[in-house]
Amino acid sequence: MKTDIAQRATVITLRTIGYNTKSISEFLNIPRRMVDSIWQRALERGFQPNQTPLNISDEMLADKPRSGRPSKQTDQIKENIGAKIRMDRYGREKSCEQLAEELRSESGIQISTTTVWRVLRKIGLRKTKPTRKPGLAIDAKKQRLEWCLKHAYWTLEDWMNVI
Repeated sequence: MKTDIAQRATVITLRTIGYNTKSISEFLNIPRRMVDSIWQRALERGFQPNQTPLNISDEMLADKPRSGRPSKQTDQIKENIGAKIRMDRYGREKSCEQLAEELRSESGIQISTTTVWRVLRKIGLRKTKPTRKPGLAIDAKKQRLEWCLKHAYWTLEDWMNVI
């Protein structure tokens, strides 16, 4: 279970003013062990519970640096991928492989198809079949044009009488 900085600050504040682990755990709906580990981590990082005024700095509450290679996906790359998809109808029909190839050729960004797929998922896009709609027949186009020309100069009162 992950806690945010505000929850950690609340744990430390409540613990400092005398609440026990059980009551803090029930109040914040987090496990007791987590309450204890947040408290211990703050003490190890220099928190002094008897000091007045109470001084809780961000360093005492911050997450540890994560291990592993940092992501190569910058916000700019994510925006580029989203823009390519949303640009027009044909952008929405492109595969991840086509998008990755376009990014490689246009901007020199080395990005894999899997990364493009992950970015699209993160943006909230899923794979769907494009909707195919039949085109209008010539007669239907003529009828629509006639109707539009006939009603082009209607006033607001004319349109109010339709319903």
